[in-house]
Amino acid sequence: MTSTDNLQKRVLIVDDSKFVRTTFNRILSTSFAVVEASDGDAAWQTLQKDDSIVMVFTDLDMPKLDGFGLLRLIR
Repeated sequence: MTSTDNLQKRVLIVDDSKFVRTTFNRILSTSFAVVEASDGDAAWQTLQKDDSIVMVFTDLDMPKLDGFGLLRLIR
């Protein structure tokens, strides 16, 4: 797999902290296309629309839908 192939696959970062999302984005964007969501509900909506997302990094304690609820929906 080449680095170009990795850029076609997307990683979703879910956290209510903009600082955390930005930090993860800077680290992961060198190898992957990155998508961000500020809570589990927004993340779930994103996952429903974008089937190129292959990995999710999520916080557990968030407003609306928390990380545990998001993981239950993903499974």
